[in-house]
Amino acid sequence: MVSGSTDGILRIWHFEGTLLKSLNTHEANVLSVSFSPDDKVLASAASDGKIILWNLNLDNLLIETCQQVYDYLQTNPNVSESDRLISCPFE
Repeated sequence: MVSGSTDGILRIWHFEGTLLKSLNTHEANVLSVSFSPDDKVLASAASDGKIILWNLNLDNLLIETCQQVYDYLQTNPNVSESDRLISCPFE
């Protein structure tokens, strides 16, 4: 689920109500958000006339998330060397 607000931020929510991600890209009130019929694109529109199309390709999201976890494991001093391995579908 996605919401837009007067602060220009899009928020992506888990269906149970947990905030997953905030996207601060609009500089004006977000007036509308809508998914494409195939759920592969999200459109957001703001009061300044700006429309943003978001590619929701889940493969790209998986790679990005996996990269973030990998970076965390490699740089966090509290993670032991033996716990720093992760398998990711990098291209």
